[in-house]
Amino acid sequence: MVFSTVFAPVLIITLALFTARTNALVCYENDENGKIYEVSNGSWNYCVFIPGSGDGRVFGVGPEVDWTTAYDNAFGMSDNIYQVLSVCLLEKYDFGRLNPKYVKNPSASVEFIFRCICNYDRCNSATTFGNYLKTIKMDNANSSAEKY
Repeated sequence: MVFSTVFAPVLIITLALFTARTNALVCYENDENGKIYEVSNGSWNYCVFIPGSGDGRVFGVGPEVDWTTAYDNAFGMSDNIYQVLSVCLLEKYDFGRLNPKYVKNPSASVEFIFRCICNYDRCNSATTFGNYLKTIKMDNANSSAEKY
C-alpha cells in the first residue's frame, strides 16, 4: 500500500516529463554569430523563419513569447483536404509608441518585419526564402492531410 502511494505520483510525474519531451517541437535557432543549432522546446508551437539579405534568422516561438492566436487560427483551418503549411506575415512595429519620450524621430521608430511561421519539426531549416518555400513543399509533397 505504501509502495503504491509513493510510486503512483512518481510514475505520473515521470510519464508527464517523458510526454513533454517527446512532444516538444524541434526548431532551428541561430545565435548572434549566425551559427545554427537544433533546439527542442516543449513550450514552442511554431518555428519561425525571417528571410534576410544574407542568411535568415530562425527560432522557435510559443504563446509565452509571441501572440500565437493568429497562427493557431490559420493552422486550425486545415482539414483532410486542405492544409495550411506556412503563414507568412509582413508586420509593422511602432516602437516609438512604446516609449514616446525617448524617441527623437518618430518616423524612424517604425520597423517592418517579414516572417514565416510553420508548425512541424525542423520546418525552418532553410536560410533563404526560396529554399524555405521549396523545403516546405518537399516536406509535405507525399504527406496526407488525414492526420486532421
